[in-house]
Parts: sequence; C-alpha cells; structure tokens
Amino acid sequence: MLTFFFAFASKGGAQTATEPIYHFNLYLGVGPQKYFNDMDYDNLNDDRPAVFTARLMWQPEHILRIGLESGYLPLYYLETKFYDTVYGDTDAELSLNSVPIIAVFAMEVYDNFEIFGGIGGFILISRVSSFGNTVGSTSWSNAYELGMNYLYPVSEKLKIGGELKSYYILRLENFDLVFNVMFRYTLFSY
Repeated sequence: MLTFFFAFASKGGAQTATEPIYHFNLYLGVGPQKYFNDMDYDNLNDDRPAVFTARLMWQPEHILRIGLESGYLPLYYLETKFYDTVYGDTDAELSLNSVPIIAVFAMEVYDNFEIFGGIGGFILISRVSSFGNTVGSTSWSNAYELGMNYLYPVSEKLKIGGELKSYYILRLENFDLVFNVMFRYTLFSY
C-alpha cells in the first residue's frame, strides 16, 4: 500500500507543470469623464470625452499588485464671447488638460473584480487665448486615485471590461470622475 502511494505521488508530481506566478499586465482605457468643480459659468464644458489612461502593473503570486499609471485627461474647456475686462471686451478661450503620474496599488477581491488606489500627481497644462494672443503654462499638483474595475477574460492573455475611478487633485481642490472601457493584456509571465 505504501509503495502504491509513493508511486502515485511521484507520478502525479512529475505530470504537473508549474504555472507562472508573476505577470506584467498592461491596462489601456478610454471613455468619458466628469470634472467636478466650483466654477460657475454657463458655457463651461467640464464633461469632456476622450479620456485615455494606461497602467502597467506587476502581479505577483499574492493579491497585492503594484504599478504606474498615466494618460491624458482634458478637464475643462471654456469659451466666452465679449468678455469684459479693464482693457476692453474680448473673446476668450480657456482650457485645462492634465497628465496623471500615479503609483497604483491594486488587489483582486473577487474573480475578475479589482479595487485600487494610488498616490502621485498631475501635470496640469493650462492654455488661455484672448486679445489675439495665446499663453500656455504647466504646473504640478499632488493627487490621489481610488477606483474599481471588472474585467472579463476573453482569452488567456486578454481581458475586457469597465472601470470606474476618481482622481482628487489637491491644487485645484476638485475631483474628476472617469469611466473607462478597459482592456488588460498580459505582456509576459514568469
């Protein structure tokens, strides 16, 4: 009986192949966003589409995953006609766009369902056009991120789903709510 057990155990151990336990995943998302702010203008466009985010995550054998996120988020656009200034009336265009740079920590709490948070900052890119001149500037703001996603496996390497997240931008004291259609692709495993 003992010989049978050892023969069965050694045979079973020889047949099992070790699966990779470390993965590098690339997340790509696109979708609409809503920038919540306290500016009171009728023609302020603060729910601009075409938000793009990308995240590279290292997924070890335990549930905690770490990575880096960036992208492009147009926060708002404002166009005014006959804006009254001390120098006279002018047409004006103002825009604020951003590039997040966030260190992200995530965990899969249920199958295919992740929650994540991050800390980092935003490169804020502002542009103002008035009196026939255009001025642009960039600045930095610390920022936080919280979110969740559900990704359905399409193949061994590809998952597709949705993601809901919010950024809090400290310098502006406002937050941005983003919904992305998300694609996750496993770049390589070891």
